Amino acid sequence: MANLIADYIVVGGGLTGCVVASRLRPDETNNPAAEFFLSGLSLQGDELDYAYTSEPVPTTADRVHRLSAGKALGGGTAINFGGWLRGDAADYDEWAEVAGDKCWSYEGLNLWFVKSENFYDSNADPQEHGFNGSMYVTSIAAAEEGQRKYPLREIVKNAWAELGVSHNVHRKNGASTGVNEMHENCSKKGMRQPSNVVYPLNHVKVFTNTPVYRIIFGDTKKATGVELVDSRKVTARKQVIVSAGSYQTPKILMPSGIGPSADLAKHGIPLVHESPYAGQSLYDHYAIHLAYRLRNPLLGYAFGSAGFSYPAFLKGLPWDWIANQPLPEKILSKNQNKTKPGWEKQNVYEVLTAYVVPGIPGIPIDGSHISTSTMLLLPTSRGKVTIRSSSPTDLPSVQPNYLSTQMDRDALVHAVRTTIKLLTATANLKPIIEGESPPVQEGLEGLTPLIVDTSDEEILERLQRIGEQHQHSGGTAAMGTVVDGEGKVLGVTGLRIVDASIIPVPLGGHLQATMYAMAEQLASMILADS
Repeated sequence: MANLIADYIVVGGGLTGCVVASRLRPDETNNPAAEFFLSGLSLQGDELDYAYTSEPVPTTADRVHRLSAGKALGGGTAINFGGWLRGDAADYDEWAEVAGDKCWSYEGLNLWFVKSENFYDSNADPQEHGFNGSMYVTSIAAAEEGQRKYPLREIVKNAWAELGVSHNVHRKNGASTGVNEMHENCSKKGMRQPSNVVYPLNHVKVFTNTPVYRIIFGDTKKATGVELVDSRKVTARKQVIVSAGSYQTPKILMPSGIGPSADLAKHGIPLVHESPYAGQSLYDHYAIHLAYRLRNPLLGYAFGSAGFSYPAFLKGLPWDWIANQPLPEKILSKNQNKTKPGWEKQNVYEVLTAYVVPGIPGIPIDGSHISTSTMLLLPTSRGKVTIRSSSPTDLPSVQPNYLSTQMDRDALVHAVRTTIKLLTATANLKPIIEGESPPVQEGLEGLTPLIVDTSDEEILERLQRIGEQHQHSGGTAAMGTVVDGEGKVLGVTGLRIVDASIIPVPLGGHLQATMYAMAEQLASMILADS
């Protein structure tokens, strides 16, 4: 490929990059495991995963964390598990407040949520769901013509009811507190829908394995194109749009001269615009996966059991319920300096039940265990992404700082204790669950099963030793500090960012549905400008 000229350059072929490129237009992976969500368990850390590594994290036992990011057209949509879960309305309203732009409130984004969806239930509220969008979305119970109802479905829901957490059937006005049924962007045939397939890239010139080094600027601080790692250049007639993700976007901005001046000077990079928050304010959803041993594995409750072989059960990740919950007053009052007005109603954590074990060391996938994911939705810890040098081939340096605030530690300890109580101490699940099985692996010696009476200190130790990020990172090029409400990079022209790095606050839901809506709205703004 020689030097090229194009109207728009979109840097990054992930979820948002494919949406934007498709909307602006005048190879999908051949790995068969990417077709189905269940077989996608094998993709984490594999050939379709960049699998970045963090710096050692002092607050998680100095562990180095694997940071997954999709290494294929479609980005994370090629390796994720298909969860289609919005945040709570309050999360989006906070985003709008921080960004200073009502377009990013729940009311402002809802139009684009609706636009992106082809929702399975034609009787659903048309103010909340769309029926003509690009992405087919279904509930677990409705998938496979209603045949994908797992054996523990009603038992798990009833166990939550014992704890006072009721089924939130319709999530009216964006309220997500309670037990919600999992939704997936799973095709009607039970297959994955990567962004580059749902948003076609015909008439878009796509170059894979062509990494970008930096943005090129003219004399007036206007982005005029990009320089590739191999020194070739591509010129943009109109705009450069960076959609490289929360780790790589700062890695492109800083060598381009946009970032904290002290960091750039250290590596001899000429300053184009002082952007002190570029690479800062990194957040992610930190989670712990726990395995629970079944009293009778022969009853077919979990993947791997002979009785769990019903074809519909294998057409997606075996899950059905997800519970979103606020924190009790005792934790909020203890951490008043980290809370904001309204936090007593916001969903700070989620608990997800799955009928498969997601790679917990030493726990067999043979139908003997089910599992849970307990995740912190609104972390107050913040990390950073920076560059190691001016070299175009060096990977970014990522310091996530998980669990670095007392608020986060208290919140997750409480959430894990709630999970233990649900699985082992409710009348519905106690007859089915024998107990929690700690992971077994070199370096994890000394772990004992978690029970209702386990101390806070022991739960925290488990969180520090085995917890991991949930691939929902953002904040490193945030609206209000690095970009404006239209994704335009402050201090320069001709440059936009369209990816999760611009979302300024954590959201109480999985990112996928939000990122499609965000990309649709920003694509409309780009088209309006042109």
